[in-house]
Amino acid sequence: MKYLIFDIETVPRDDLPESLNEEVLRKAQQRVERLGGDPEEAESLIRSVSPFFGRVLCIGMKWYDDTTDEQKNKVICEPAEQDSLQAFADIINHVNTRQVKFIHFNGLGFDVPFLTIRCAHYGIPIVNRNFRNLRRFSFDSHIDLMMYLSNWNNFNAVSLDTACQSFGIESPKSGDVKGNTVSRAFMDGDIDAVTEYVMRDVEATFQLYLKLKTYL
Repeated sequence: MKYLIFDIETVPRDDLPESLNEEVLRKAQQRVERLGGDPEEAESLIRSVSPFFGRVLCIGMKWYDDTTDEQKNKVICEPAEQDSLQAFADIINHVNTRQVKFIHFNGLGFDVPFLTIRCAHYGIPIVNRNFRNLRRFSFDSHIDLMMYLSNWNNFNAVSLDTACQSFGIESPKSGDVKGNTVSRAFMDGDIDAVTEYVMRDVEATFQLYLKLKTYL
């Protein structure tokens, strides 16, 4: 069987109309009033985690063939989001990808819908029905490791970092670049740092899958 393990990194959009900027500020204020914290961090989080207020920065991928143990890594990180999404869609839509299974951590709740909505924003088609199949309680198309570990209950969900430490896997958050600095690294032109950051999450997800595959 062939698999595609992937993870995305997102950042705030810088092209929002004023009306949506006001919506973000309103949501950030509500979050601070409810949970406390720094208003700027709340605003950045809200912009980054929504496909309406944020955009895809990069996409990390690992191809894995469990019959040959062959592995191949790739990171898509183009200057323009549309180009990154088009490159990703070309891979997903390719005939050779139609029968693969997709592995991720919270991909059903975040990565896949984020990618799909951002592709829709640019009118980029995704014709791979397996990729678009977000049916819960199934591993036919997508293997969402977070959903498996939480028994499909978001209230029991843990972070990738927590899951990896629990299983003795090196934490993907141990590098110099962090989630709140990856955007700065990209803007500074340090593509190697961005690539290394996203692939840490991909590799950690892959190692976690190897621990769990016989139980899925």
